[in-house]
Amino acid sequence: MNQVGRYAASEEVDEFELMKMVMELPEKDKMLMWSQGYIDLVIEKMPEYARDILGNRMEKWEDTKAFYQDQIQAILNDEEFIRQAKGERKQFALYVMEHYRELQSLLFAAYDGKISDEDIRKFVYRRKFGGKKKYIH
Repeated sequence: MNQVGRYAASEEVDEFELMKMVMELPEKDKMLMWSQGYIDLVIEKMPEYARDILGNRMEKWEDTKAFYQDQIQAILNDEEFIRQAKGERKQFALYVMEHYRELQSLLFAAYDGKISDEDIRKFVYRRKFGGKKKYIH
């Protein structure tokens, strides 16, 4: 939890100081609050007129999350994917890595039945601010 989140979680919160802290945050830290799931607490403690600072961004991130959820669901319903999933685990893993490289972490979590909303939020955050650079070969 970043400094803004810790401040918002404290008992005595000055809403104007919190608003100032949020406005000084870079986009990456604002999205991190969303991906870790405590942005609602921060928004709740901000002044009414300033809540859209994070609210509008949060809507964009939620739309992106919904896009990936739809994409994962479409893949999970694909006949070839279902057929591969019923086969040997190693062959299935190779199939996923070959055909769905970018989404493989979410697909493996879904295959194991352990995919959560938090997993998708973290995936969206890593896609936007991940450390891996993609080079053209």
